[in-house]
Amino acid sequence: MGFFDRLFGKRSAGIDDPEQLRLQLFDAAAHGDLSRLAKLCRAHRQAVVGQFPTWQKVPEHLRSDPAAMQSHVQALVAIAQVFAQELGDASLFQRLMGTPRDNPLLRWQEALRQAEELTGALDFAGARDLLTRVLPEVEGLRGSGVEALLPITLGRIGECHFELGEAEQALPYMQQALALCEQAGDVEGVQIYLGNLFEAHRWLEQREPAAACAPAGRACRRSGGAASAPAPGRAGRRREPRNRVLAVIDGAPHELDELRSLAAGQVRFVFERDRITLRRATAATEAGEACGGEGEYAEALAHFERAAAADRHDPHCRYQAAFTLLHLRRYAEAEAAYAEVEGLAPGWFHCRSDRWLAGQLAAGAVAHEIFLVAHALQDGPMAPEEKLDLSEGH
Repeated sequence: MGFFDRLFGKRSAGIDDPEQLRLQLFDAAAHGDLSRLAKLCRAHRQAVVGQFPTWQKVPEHLRSDPAAMQSHVQALVAIAQVFAQELGDASLFQRLMGTPRDNPLLRWQEALRQAEELTGALDFAGARDLLTRVLPEVEGLRGSGVEALLPITLGRIGECHFELGEAEQALPYMQQALALCEQAGDVEGVQIYLGNLFEAHRWLEQREPAAACAPAGRACRRSGGAASAPAPGRAGRRREPRNRVLAVIDGAPHELDELRSLAAGQVRFVFERDRITLRRATAATEAGEACGGEGEYAEALAHFERAAAADRHDPHCRYQAAFTLLHLRRYAEAEAAYAEVEGLAPGWFHCRSDRWLAGQLAAGAVAHEIFLVAHALQDGPMAPEEKLDLSEGH
């Protein structure tokens, strides 16, 4: 193409002014003629970029006609897509979307992204506060974007409250999220928020509301404690035990009294508590176990105490704290900790026998060395023959 062709390109294409250019572009978009639309955009690239901001202002006579307004917006989106995909220029899309400063939906999405990072770092209070501040800012907004983001935001706030041990405060947010998903016909969302409500009611020992949520929410409940998944059959009953043993066959949990009617297969047994363990407690317990494995018992105990503060119902961090206190020769405290474990989850691992041992150590009836031998025999990594030699030597 020569200099004069470029200079008078608009006339050679039969387009004399910006309005004629817009009409041809919008006509191609309306008819789905992407080939013609791309050709026009390529031939009049600079003119389209220059005029695009004025086209974004919907003419007054179209604002009373929803169908005409939608057609106008769809044409703008089609032009922006051609520029992005065919010409490698995303600037028109950016103009349509705006920036987080002037687009509330973008600010909302950014807040959700930041909240996701905060929850990933276990900063549930920070995520809760961030999203709670967003809600007044988006009040009154309408559209599909709002319908998609609002239940997610409400559900995430509810999750944060729950993970902070604030199950009562979590309920209204989870219920609102569930109601919005039901209105929208979002089956997956309904499953998720029913599952969350199940756990929140369970946490609060509200058995009847938990039972109402359990059947539909069973597929999406989180596993907690030592169990792979809560068993729905008894989870909503009035007197669900604080701790019981389940049989897991092919990944599915079953009550022990169901085993006779089930086909034979590989079975493993797990504990099932009446509540799941909160994530901050799980993380702190894992850190404590790592320190305990290295013999750093004072540091391990600090982690277990932090876990107990994060989850007032979790027995496992207290069980590990009691064992650590035995290593630190703080026997009376260990005995009290084992008693607390028994109250939260009767029969949790070896808490009953270990509590007896702690009492014997506190009374001076058993030497610390005997405790170390008993631990090595029960949980140590030694080979069987080595354990036999150790037991015969004591």
